[in-house]
Formats: sequence, structure tokens, C-alpha cells
Amino acid sequence: MTESRSLASPEADPEDPEQLTLSWDSCVSRALVHRNAVAEVLLTDARALPDGRFLLAAQWPRSYATSATSISGPGTALGAGSDPGAGSASAERHDPMLAAETIRQVGLYICQRFLGAPSTSKPIIRSVGFQLDNSAEPVVGYGATDVLCRAEVHDVRHVDDVPWPVALSVRIQFSAAGREFGSALGRVRVLSEEEYETFRGPNAAADPVPDTVHGRPSPTEVSVPSPGDVMLVRDPAGALMVAPADLRHPRFFDHPSDHVPGMVLLEAARQAACLAGATPGRLNGCHMQALRFTEWNAPVHVECAPAEDGWTFQVTQSGDTTASGTLSFARNR
Repeated sequence: MTESRSLASPEADPEDPEQLTLSWDSCVSRALVHRNAVAEVLLTDARALPDGRFLLAAQWPRSYATSATSISGPGTALGAGSDPGAGSASAERHDPMLAAETIRQVGLYICQRFLGAPSTSKPIIRSVGFQLDNSAEPVVGYGATDVLCRAEVHDVRHVDDVPWPVALSVRIQFSAAGREFGSALGRVRVLSEEEYETFRGPNAAADPVPDTVHGRPSPTEVSVPSPGDVMLVRDPAGALMVAPADLRHPRFFDHPSDHVPGMVLLEAARQAACLAGATPGRLNGCHMQALRFTEWNAPVHVECAPAEDGWTFQVTQSGDTTASGTLSFARNR
């Protein structure tokens, strides 16, 4: 017999929309978040509230964890099933990229589940970003961490003769075990199948450019656990190129993609910052804007430079900027 974990207790006021029950017991439809593997679906439930607000439940899996980080203090939030003693010793944190993947899934899900975008539509993430509070974010316990997402939709754009929004922005607040620990934002453009095919054209059938002749950084240099997680190579002149080592990576390539996925570009930028001197290489904040599709059929370069509050990055292809943004990194506590 299993016990359902929920946001509200049986005594919660059913008239209070903030206390609507959410479940963390099973994932939402994988098709609504553009995932093939059920294991890669982070969202488990959602409820619509008034005024363009939503409550969503997500689980951050234990398998996606960064290296041990020293944390201290009784105020550290623990995930469901966490060791109560972990707050006073070295403990693992969830991979910060889960925040970016969560806002990606939230944006796609809200468009199709609540705002009427058909299953044949092609939602595209135009921008994504997050900020984490290292003193409050959950540590990795014995199981997955139940994350509550309070979402708000804004800057919605409609066009005549289309009953669903063609673009919208989403911002969310993350909390775990009753403690807020971060926020995220994103913007989604919703294309019809016909519009998408027109935008993509012949580039949709392109294969990745081979990188076998180039040098690839070691996992240690870019703060990843295995060679398959490395997203970069160096061209003959020493410049960094986006070229994932594993084109079947379970997280970044859960399904075939006719362009370089945005999550790949963001991770490649993080790794480029590591090579440029960012330490320890663990994001606590970022923002990326995708200006156009990054294609597979031409070399993709990424450059990082230090900035006042972190790092800036730029992704270029055939002389054009396809994505750009900022990164900030956490310090070990």
C-alpha cells in the first residue's frame, strides 16, 4: 500500500485555490513536455488558478546530482526522503540544469494542457533562465526531491483566427519542503506544423558535423562526471566548438532533434566558461536567448568572457549569433 504525497492536507479549505491538492505519484503525459522516456519527465501534476497562475508539481531525480558540496546550518532545505543529518555535513546538490529543464517543460505543458495549443503544434523555447539560492536549495536525499512550482503566465500574444496564444512568457518560483529556493523564467513561441516546416526548410534533414579530428576536453576540465557528458571540442585553431560526445545522451538527446537543442547550447556555454576559468563550474544562475535555430550542418562556436557579475557567452554559426546569454556560478559553502 502506498501513501500519496500531496501539497494539501485532507483538512485544507477546498475553496482556497492555493490549497488545491497536487500529486507527485506519477508523471504527466510525456508528449506534452516533448520527452520520449518517462524517466525524463519531471512534471507530475498541475492545477490552473485564477489570473494566469498555475501550481505544478515536479520531481528532481536523485540520479542528476552534482559533486558533493559543503553545506551547513539547520535552515538547509531537504528533499523528500533526505537524511536529516545531511544539513550539517558535505552533501550533494541537484544539477542546476534541472531548473532550466523544469521551466522548459512547464512552458510546453501549460501551452498544450491549459491554453489550447493542439498536440500537433510546435512550441519553441525562445529564452530560458534561472536563479538559485544556494543557502536554501534542497540537497539530494534517499529519493527524488518533490518540487512545487508556482507559475505565472504573462506577455501573452494572440493573432486573429488562432484560438490559442502564439507566444507567452512564464515565470516560476521553486520551493521544496515548504522553503523557496529559486526562480526561473522562459518565453515560448507556438508554431503550427506548417509554420515550423517553413521555418526549418531543408535544414531539418541535416546530420551533425563530425568532430573526430578535433581535441575534446576531459570531463574534469568541464566539471562533468563522464566523457559522454562533454559538449565541446576544439577546432584546429583552438577555438571551442559545440559537438556533443554522445548524441544519444539520455538527458540532452531523449529524442531526435532537427536542430541543436537549447539545453545543449546552455550546457556547452557552461562548459566553455569552465575552460575559461570559472570555478567550480556549478551554475546558480543563467539566462539564454535563442535568436535563431542552431543547425547541425555547419560548425557551431561558443565563446565565454568574464563580466561584472559572472560570465557572458555567445554561440555563433556561419558568422551569425544564434544564441547568447549570461552565467553566474556558485561558491562552495
